[in-house]
Amino acid sequence: MKKYAYLNTNNGILLLSLFCLSGIAQAGIVPDELKFHGFLTQGFFHSSDNNIFGQSDDGITPGLTEIGLNVSYQPLDRLRFTAQGLYRRDGDVDRGSVKLDYGLADLTLWNYASGRIGLRAGRVKTPYGLYNETRDVSFTHPTILLPQGIYFNRSRSLLISADGGSLYAEQRTHYGDFSFKFNVGVPLGNNREIRSTVLGPDAKGEFQAQPAIAAQLNYEINGGEYAFAVSYVDLELEYRPVAGDTFSSGEAHIRPLVFSAQYNGEKFSLTGEYDYRWNSVSNFGTSFPDFKSVTESWYIQGGYQILEQLRANIRYDVLYNNKNDRGGQRAVALGLPNHAAYAKDWMFGLRWDMTTSWMLRAEYHRIHGTAWIPQADNSIRSLTVQDWDLYGLQLSFRF
Repeated sequence: MKKYAYLNTNNGILLLSLFCLSGIAQAGIVPDELKFHGFLTQGFFHSSDNNIFGQSDDGITPGLTEIGLNVSYQPLDRLRFTAQGLYRRDGDVDRGSVKLDYGLADLTLWNYASGRIGLRAGRVKTPYGLYNETRDVSFTHPTILLPQGIYFNRSRSLLISADGGSLYAEQRTHYGDFSFKFNVGVPLGNNREIRSTVLGPDAKGEFQAQPAIAAQLNYEINGGEYAFAVSYVDLELEYRPVAGDTFSSGEAHIRPLVFSAQYNGEKFSLTGEYDYRWNSVSNFGTSFPDFKSVTESWYIQGGYQILEQLRANIRYDVLYNNKNDRGGQRAVALGLPNHAAYAKDWMFGLRWDMTTSWMLRAEYHRIHGTAWIPQADNSIRSLTVQDWDLYGLQLSFRF
């Protein structure tokens, strides 16, 4: 019971602090230059087989909790400081930790009638796809689970933010609005889930992320009615073995290229993204030969506003860890079931915005394959099941 306790003392303190700050912010007793915002998300999950966010197989786990508080201070028209602290619990992938999600200084270098150019420095969010920069705030995306072929929960720390800087530019034209971001920084990704995903459960050392680049070009028409984006990340991880390790000092190189498109109508929305990801591992020793592959993932998602506060969403999501081995023959050679190489996910969900501050969501997934399930929650991969059902319920609050 202690492992998946719903609300421990630290959680309670964070929750109490969040509601106190909510009251302070709504009372308007802080200076206009200083702004507070916060959010709380609690998810519950049940699956027919396999585990996600803890022990969900034939049970109910409250294994996804996110509590965030962000503050911004703007002492000058062209200078703003902002930071967000985040408590996150994600089953056995992350059993509960408080981290600086982002913290940066934003300086506008040039502000003119049709756009601006600026710099951000510190711990900066990584531009990647349509949802990555705001994925921790559940109100900013339509479903409980984002498409896992692109927005992996198990390796989110690699792509959520990086310590470094960002050059950005925005330009408004008669033909639409353009924005561009170019980031350079060191990602925060060193956890055992990333290690076991790349090398398997026998690896004992640590991955250290090297300076990475991320770039994104966005184009919007009619204030976001139509939105298009291209994102690219170049990320390298160096492995540091420990005494008795079976692996040598190797490298893993990951380069995802994501194409995104979205239509937002008065009642109907349609979204699609496609990820083409180059992967390579090398110099890990004779027991783990050098290997290159291409991961392919895509999804299409539709949403419809049934009532003013009720929205339905449906999505089909496809992931192949290696597009040249869609049946999973290499997975079998490594001692894994073949369905560890792919995943196809039908999702149906409902979102109810009870008030501007409270939201309730429910969704159902019918999944074929196990390519994106966490190793930490499914330590014996041979026991995982190819076809399974997943049910989710989520309550969220913000101010």
